[in-house]
Amino acid sequence: MSSTDAHRVDELQPTLVLVHGSGHTARVWAQLRAHLQHRSIAVNVPGRADRVAPIAEVALDAAVTSLAADVEQSTKEPLVLVGHSSGGIMLPGLAARLGERVRHLVFVAGLCAPHGEVVMSTVRPEALDELGRRLQVLREEFAGCMLDPDPAVDGMHAIDTATAAGIDSLNFMSQTVSWDGVPDVLPRTFVRCTRDRIQTAALQAALIENCGASEVIDLESGHTPALAVPIELAAILDDVAAHHAIIVR
Repeated sequence: MSSTDAHRVDELQPTLVLVHGSGHTARVWAQLRAHLQHRSIAVNVPGRADRVAPIAEVALDAAVTSLAADVEQSTKEPLVLVGHSSGGIMLPGLAARLGERVRHLVFVAGLCAPHGEVVMSTVRPEALDELGRRLQVLREEFAGCMLDPDPAVDGMHAIDTATAAGIDSLNFMSQTVSWDGVPDVLPRTFVRCTRDRIQTAALQAALIENCGASEVIDLESGHTPALAVPIELAAILDDVAAHHAIIVR
């Protein structure tokens, strides 16, 4: 072995796990992934593609279980979890499931709630009862429906993106968020979209507090930067991931 080999130092880079928001599938990340320097996995929340479930009835715990299984089958590397919009609701549970491998949480206009609360209490606290009734109506009306089901999926009906977005949002924002198993010291970043027409500045401030973000990065974009400014968001995510490289001698 040469002296150069004896002193060789390698870096084990984390994998970015990309969780889409309401009304999207994993394909929403395609442009962004083309610009990432780090390895990435884009996962589908149940209720779309080949993750068979009635979209209006997907339980948060079931979604987290499905996402964790996909990640565990794809990589054994350290992880940075990224959640866009309602995908942020998945991050605490997903971090708890994946344990010490998780090095950082990134909320991209990410919805989240304090432990034991629902996101709807932050977004529309005055309308909890009304929206609860609305969700029940949607569950009855769209029973057996999915977003963009794969051709091989039997017994499910396809619904349009706008309808799916409303159902997804209301469904997940009405479920209790748990931070059990997530270390207080786990770093958290919130990417604040300065041109977001869905989340007001006041709402984003509340979400930043809800997720306990120690870092806030402003991005000149509307609500879905993976589509609007994929290069700029990719650079942010690569920078976060680079801080968690592990030296391997």
